[in-house]
Amino acid sequence: MMSETANPQLVHTDHLAAEAERAAALLAGLGPNDWDLEVPTCPGWNVRKVARHLGTTHRWASAMVRSGLREDPRSLDLGFPAAYDGYPDWLRAGAADLVREVRTAGADKPVWSWGPEPTAGAWARRILHETAMHRSDIELALGRTPEHDPTVAVDGVDEFLTVLPSAAAFSPRIHALTGDGETLHLHATDTVPGSVDPAVLGGAGAEWLITLEPQGFRWRRTHAKGAAAVRGPVGELYLFVWGRRTPRSKEIEVLGDHTLLDHWVVNATF
Repeated sequence: MMSETANPQLVHTDHLAAEAERAAALLAGLGPNDWDLEVPTCPGWNVRKVARHLGTTHRWASAMVRSGLREDPRSLDLGFPAAYDGYPDWLRAGAADLVREVRTAGADKPVWSWGPEPTAGAWARRILHETAMHRSDIELALGRTPEHDPTVAVDGVDEFLTVLPSAAAFSPRIHALTGDGETLHLHATDTVPGSVDPAVLGGAGAEWLITLEPQGFRWRRTHAKGAAAVRGPVGELYLFVWGRRTPRSKEIEVLGDHTLLDHWVVNATF
């Protein structure tokens, strides 16, 4: 499987710090009964479990950036809060530690990764989007509509398509993303000039063409017609590729081959 990306030199640590603060502020505003709410986009999880997972992930990534090695999260001293009101600061502390480790190490430091780029910087990018998606999960559980910085959303679609082939090692359904040249087009309808960091756009618009081929899929940024298409605000496309919106969601518009689109949705997940 191959990908083509603008390889943006985005300062992911800055965006990670900002996204972690949004997540922490969200947790700070929860009521006592909100923590037990089921999270539809994470079947079997409640809000509390999502929060614990997110803080654990920050600390796990931080440990790996420090050592450069694959770490077992079960070996870490996670320091879970004793009460719900401790979760916002606990989340902030874990994210701040990761940001500090990446900035100290340098983005190019070699670090174990299951993804295609084994560096400290790639972990900052990976955890940025992990944080954004799980913040979205909690907001969706609360019946809210998540909002995202358009720059982060565009980078998040790129990052998903970049790491997806590597995730086949633990999500075998990804191997089914093959075909004979069928195409899927993602078109952001709201990325006007100035709304997205030019480093992320890299001279290309916020449109993606995914092509299924016998050995896997490839993708590129381009304006082109696909056999199937998904249109909508870039934040909604971000949620769509990460499985937080479905082809039936009212927030996006679906055109063309619905069977092809369903095939992508069912298998493009990890």
